[in-house]
Amino acid sequence: MLAGLLKSEIAVNASIRIVNTFIEMRKFISSNRQMFERLTNMEYKILEHDKKIR
Repeated sequence: MLAGLLKSEIAVNASIRIVNTFIEMRKFISSNRQMFERLTNMEYKILEHDKKIR
């Protein structure tokens, strides 16, 4: 969007870097999916324990 508005080389490069960053984030999340699932499960367990303690 930035490149479309500003139409400069800097804006185009910034847009490309932003897209590449999101691609890398998606790759990282995909390759670490199991770890994120385990963390999510642990978070739910902790919340349940907190409810029981209260």
